[in-house]
Amino acid sequence: MFKLKKQSGFSLLEILIAMAIMAIMVAVALPNLSGSSDKLAKQEIFRLVAAIELVRDQSILLNREFGLTIDDKGYQFLELVDDDGSDSKSGSDQKIGNKDGNNNSNKNLTDGKRKPKVAEWQEISEFPELGRHEFAEGLEINLTLDEENLFSSFDDEVNIFEEEIDIFEEDDKSEKKLDPPQIYFLSSGEQNQFSIGIAVSDKNARNDERYFFRVRGFLTGELKYEGPLEGNLFQDLDRNFEKDEF
Repeated sequence: MFKLKKQSGFSLLEILIAMAIMAIMVAVALPNLSGSSDKLAKQEIFRLVAAIELVRDQSILLNREFGLTIDDKGYQFLELVDDDGSDSKSGSDQKIGNKDGNNNSNKNLTDGKRKPKVAEWQEISEFPELGRHEFAEGLEINLTLDEENLFSSFDDEVNIFEEEIDIFEEDDKSEKKLDPPQIYFLSSGEQNQFSIGIAVSDKNARNDERYFFRVRGFLTGELKYEGPLEGNLFQDLDRNFEKDEF
C-alpha cells in the first residue's frame, strides 16, 4: 500500500502577514503610474494606510499592543513590551507561587533580586517594513488627535541652550528610551481618534490649487482614506467635506 506523505502548509497567520506585506508593496508601486503632481503625497498616504492596516490586524491576531509615532520627517511603528523583551501581555495570567501553591510574591518583590516588570515602547524587530520610514522630500505633514492640531505650517524656533547637558552623566543614562507613540492600536481592536494628512508643499506645487490626502482613524478601529481633498492641510484636515456636497 502507498503511504501518503504529510505536507506542511501555511498557517492562516502567515498568509495574512504575506498578504499585508504585498499590499504595502502594491501601495508603493501603483501611484508611480500616475503623472499627477500629487503622486508623491498619494504614494506616501497609500503606504501609510497599508502599514496601519497590517499593524491593526497583527495587534488583534497576536494579542499585542502597537503604536505609531509620527513627525514631519517620517514615522515608525512601536510595540509595548516588558523590560525583559517579551510582549507586555505575556505572563500576565501567570500565578506567582511555588509548587504547593504558596504565594511568595512579597518575597520576590523584596529580596532585591527581582523587580516588577516595566513595560516600555520598542521597535518592532520581526517586521522590518514597519520600521522608521522617511517621507519623500517636498511634502508637508499634519496630524490631529481628537481634532487638536499637533503640527504647524511654520518651523518652530529651536533654542540650542534650552536643555542643560551633563557631560559627566553615566553611560547607561545616555540610552534614551523611546517616547510613547501618539497613536495606539490595541489588541481589543480599539484605537484613539486621529487624522493624518499629507500634501505637496507650496514651493513644490505646480499650480495655485491646494489638495491633500488624509487617513482618519476612529475609536471603533475604523479607518477612512480620502483624497485628493481641496483645501489647506493645516486648516482643513478635520473638515467634514461631505457637508460641502449638495
